[in-house]
Amino acid sequence: MKRRIQFWFQGLLMILTLGVVTAEERPNVLLILTDNQSFFELSSHGHPHVRTPRIDRFAEESVDFVNFHAPPFCSPSRALLMTGRYAMRSGIHNTIGGVSILHRDEQTMADALGGAGYKTAIFGKWHLGFSHPYRPNDRGFDEAFVHGGGGIGQLEDFYGNNHLDATFDHNGSFVATEGFTTDVLFDRAKDFIEANKAKPFFCFVSTPATHRPWQSHPGAAQAIRDRGEEYQSNDMALYSMIENIDENVGEILDQLESLKLDEKTLVIVATDQGTRRERLHKGLGYDEFHQVFCMMRYPPLTQGKGRESRALTGMVDVFPTVMDLCGVKTEAVLDGRSLSPLLSGKTTWTDERRLIVQCPRGRSREKWKNVSVKSQRWRLVDGNMLFDAINDPDQNENVIDRYPLVVESLTRSYEKFWESLPESESLLSRHYLGDSAAPEVRLNAMDWYRGDSPWHQLHMPKFKGNGVWAVEVVEAGVYRVELRHHPREAPQALQASAAFVEIGGRKYSKNLEGDDESAIFNLSLKAGRFDLRTGFVPGTGSKRESDWGALFAYVRLDE
Repeated sequence: MKRRIQFWFQGLLMILTLGVVTAEERPNVLLILTDNQSFFELSSHGHPHVRTPRIDRFAEESVDFVNFHAPPFCSPSRALLMTGRYAMRSGIHNTIGGVSILHRDEQTMADALGGAGYKTAIFGKWHLGFSHPYRPNDRGFDEAFVHGGGGIGQLEDFYGNNHLDATFDHNGSFVATEGFTTDVLFDRAKDFIEANKAKPFFCFVSTPATHRPWQSHPGAAQAIRDRGEEYQSNDMALYSMIENIDENVGEILDQLESLKLDEKTLVIVATDQGTRRERLHKGLGYDEFHQVFCMMRYPPLTQGKGRESRALTGMVDVFPTVMDLCGVKTEAVLDGRSLSPLLSGKTTWTDERRLIVQCPRGRSREKWKNVSVKSQRWRLVDGNMLFDAINDPDQNENVIDRYPLVVESLTRSYEKFWESLPESESLLSRHYLGDSAAPEVRLNAMDWYRGDSPWHQLHMPKFKGNGVWAVEVVEAGVYRVELRHHPREAPQALQASAAFVEIGGRKYSKNLEGDDESAIFNLSLKAGRFDLRTGFVPGTGSKRESDWGALFAYVRLDE
């Protein structure tokens, strides 16, 4: 509640202090983010097979940032996008393991724009926390139509989902759909734009494509075959997903034009990660893992003239750019900067820009692990390799011994960043139990912050591990705790003889029948911060030889 009041007050201050852009002049914002699509998987970027005519046309009307960088994994990249701050400032080091959750104190783009009078919506992938207070609706979005986890079919997602006829979470309720996920999401986004065409809106379309699982879009795949091209199944699936995205991008741009909103809408088309891992030749600190495509069109600045920008830019710059162009002030200390000078025709920065791209890919942050300190010319990788990005763009020759002053300067930039990070413990994101804003909380094992790290529904049949959730009991009382191995929408017998819950230094146990689908406890809990550990004891017929953790826990305050 305190956080919501804080952002409401900040929003009021924004409205009162706006001076650069009036309410009538504020642009709409349409942000389209694809998932795991390579920089080169556009025909305008040289892909030999994929055809993306609508995005190519958009590039001709936009600034195409070709030296644009993002962290090499989903949650860190999206944290930068939503906050304009480096992900480790908000406790995000990975995509699972309790460190893919955006800290509750961070202000999101939706918080800021919603506070300034925008209608806000997200359609598709969130991947920054899926329990209270981390859900999109808790983070400033008026409407949230999303899937769980980082990809279709992951543990947090609705059980059994694939890209056809998927079930999404719409403002907290599951909704079944018909059709391919990308088509469904863009159709929802177009409905949102139509409904809010008379007021400023922020529409975030975040496709689960092209993250695995790769699944052919029937119409797009047939169109590829009709032009005489045949590919192996994986390539056909991937290419059809990309070409279907392209078609949908074109249709939503056509809608803006038909509604006469194209001249007053900032449109951003980007992807969240760099080259696909199976096609990489180097490690996580190299540009091939960081370079992503990003194109921006805002006619009052770009004036319909497409051009490339080779200035060093990154995902961390999207938030400040949106705030700048929308005339919204923020008190957050940002790591990014507004790209408006480059949108207006500037070709370079007036200073030597520095970017730090790091994702330790673990539960704990680690100094100099998987990091690149970037300037326009140089890349300091992991603190012990230096590459000349202009003369050696593939980063083949380590020249660290030749340029000690460059190394010293880039090292100082990183040391300053590292010393500015808050204590790790203060960034642990705890799941709130008993908050009136979320009467029941659904916990899943992707968010265990200690122990094992299951992340996909395919792990469920043979899973044998356990882990711990970090929780905060908001109000003392009697809590109903329901443990399951499968989620409610797909009940299956546990084949367990007993279940247990450990919280607040106490362990509670109960016996089960072999055909029980869940174990329910009624626990009297004090308010405070605790670790929550659960488990099942194998029963007759179970394939497990030892205790294993409940992959799902549904918790609510009963009295």
